[in-house]
Amino acid sequence: MRSGDLKYLGYGFGVGASIAGFFFGGIFLILQIAKLDSGGPLAPIPTPPAAVESAPSPTETPAAATEILPTVTATAPPPTSTPTLPPPTATLSETEALIASGNLFFAGPLSRETQIRLYEASLAFVAPTYAESKKMAVAINQARFSDPSTTCGPLSVAILQKAGILSEELVAHDFFLINPDLGKDRLVIKSFFPPEKYSNTRRKVRIDREDWRANPLYPGDFLYLYAGTGGNFEHMLVVTRVDNLGRAYSVTNYNTEEGFVINEALLYDPADPNAGLFSQWTEKQYALLGSTGFAGYEIWRLKENQ
Repeated sequence: MRSGDLKYLGYGFGVGASIAGFFFGGIFLILQIAKLDSGGPLAPIPTPPAAVESAPSPTETPAAATEILPTVTATAPPPTSTPTLPPPTATLSETEALIASGNLFFAGPLSRETQIRLYEASLAFVAPTYAESKKMAVAINQARFSDPSTTCGPLSVAILQKAGILSEELVAHDFFLINPDLGKDRLVIKSFFPPEKYSNTRRKVRIDREDWRANPLYPGDFLYLYAGTGGNFEHMLVVTRVDNLGRAYSVTNYNTEEGFVINEALLYDPADPNAGLFSQWTEKQYALLGSTGFAGYEIWRLKENQ
């Protein structure tokens, strides 16, 4: 065979091999497409990197673990310290509230404790209607026919006794309608308020014209009011408290349009000459309810703190 024939035979063999390659390659491609359509993978799926793997959700427990691990109920950690609660709000008593507001002010010879006792003792005798004051007068005087219109002396003594300032062995009724101008009555007064313990002052100044800033009354003071010209009754009382404005008060018996009552009343206000019983008892328009104090007053006061 000639060399030229061998050359052309090589070309023919190469062409045929190429055609056969394309033929088998096409068949392989068709088979791969068929596998793809049927859901088979074209190539293995790579495994994701470990760092990208997500941990199971806290609410999901793997099936294998549910048979091994017990169910654990989460609890809050104990507090590191006990919280501090605010202290309970204190409730003031009526007396403490009166002190805090300045309506119970401490002045004069009585100790703070005695002035508190005196004020609180006086409240036990409050009888704000005629019927109640009638019963109170009977109880104070130990006499069935006692009347609140004439119980001022025994009432004042009873208040001082309940406060522990006067002895309970004394008889309050001994001060019934007492008159310091009478020698025998003056002796009774001295037995209750002995000169060695009490000062005794007589001031002949109309009670509505007294300078109460210069001559203030103090808790525990026992007063006798003289009617004088224009007056129609004389009266006894004990000062039961003062306030921080210099006003004086007494639980005493006094006349009203509804009759006599026993109640706490303002005696005077140094800043207002028209306020209080001392003003009312010296004004003509109130004369039908009682007038007194035109001839001044007498006062018995402890000399030292008690």
